[in-house]
Amino acid sequence: MRIKVLISGLLAAVLLAGAASLSSLNFAMAAVAVVLQLVFAYTWPRMTRSETPWTISIILAIAALASTAATLFMPGATQTSHSVEVIAAGVLMIFITQVMRGSTADGRLAGVVSGITGLAIVAQGSGWAAMGLGEGALGITAFTLIALVGAGAIAITRLPDRITFVLAPLIGGALGAAASALTFGPTWYQALAIGVLAGLLVGSLRALALSTRSIRTLSGVLALASGILILAGAMSWYVMALLS
Repeated sequence: MRIKVLISGLLAAVLLAGAASLSSLNFAMAAVAVVLQLVFAYTWPRMTRSETPWTISIILAIAALASTAATLFMPGATQTSHSVEVIAAGVLMIFITQVMRGSTADGRLAGVVSGITGLAIVAQGSGWAAMGLGEGALGITAFTLIALVGAGAIAITRLPDRITFVLAPLIGGALGAAASALTFGPTWYQALAIGVLAGLLVGSLRALALSTRSIRTLSGVLALASGILILAGAMSWYVMALLS
């Protein structure tokens, strides 16, 4: 299953890299991001075994579309600042839908936890959309994906979590810094930061997935792969915003 997660991520990474190369189409990366967000919105409640998967999926899908649309058409103080408002509205919707199930319904608390966690992740897909609107999208995307692939190669091994959690950021950071030798993209310290954080992301989510045994189904595989890519896009965008 770990190999399937890596393969799924690689396929999505190819789409992101292709979209980033289309500099004349500002919305190309946003379109790919929306696809990733919708895949995550469908699979996440099923991965977490929610009692109301369709309800949570619909709320996550609305949040995905709203956060990306706000980034494209209504940028605030920063391009992704409206994502916070989307998450806040989504949390309210999650609570209302779970309360309306009645006090005797099973899994209400689990549904709230699943929904809020999913909201926090799915709204970050707007980071890829914001990246596509700025300069150097191809370089940032390439460096992020290189670091993720390197960390992913460590994650699919049977090494213990404590070792993977150390090796993944080291490999990711090393590949990111090495990739900065290319003539485009972030500087070496930006690439290093992106690589280290990408490794930490992969290592931590790998440990979480294995401990909960949540990637034994196709939904689990797709949720984990799309979730990692969604968070990686936001992470890279914030790194560039902070270190530019």
